[in-house]
Amino acid sequence: MAYKQSLVFVLTVMVSMAAAPAYPADELFDNATASKLMEQGITFLKANNFDAAIQEFDELTSVAPEAEAYYYLGYAYYLKSRKVDGDSRRLSMENFEKAYELDPNFSPMRYKPSEPASLPTTTKPSAATVPVEPSPAAQQPPTQEQPKP
Repeated sequence: MAYKQSLVFVLTVMVSMAAAPAYPADELFDNATASKLMEQGITFLKANNFDAAIQEFDELTSVAPEAEAYYYLGYAYYLKSRKVDGDSRRLSMENFEKAYELDPNFSPMRYKPSEPASLPTTTKPSAATVPVEPSPAAQQPPTQEQPKP
């Protein structure tokens, strides 16, 4: 009798678990707000309004604490630190570390910023841009064939 009661209890628990609503992973955070904050932050980054971008991304990290939010917050601090030194450089490193702690394989996909054109670049010329002198064999004049007797 105890066996039948145990079996009924186990089956009841299994059926109730199967009927429980499963919430998708994207409902854990407020995705609409997170998306809005992300887009506004990127817009501010593109406009070089780093303080406003930092504010948006900081709020984003509290709404959706994901690697992407910390990465862009770190990037906004990094860009700010290039104009005004101070704590911004340290804060950028902390946020980059947090982003890669959450997702070691993270790569920015929404906005891949390029370095500002105002910075001096020190690039070495690649092999494709360096002129190549022809080899001595290529400089010899073509030989004329002698007529056969």
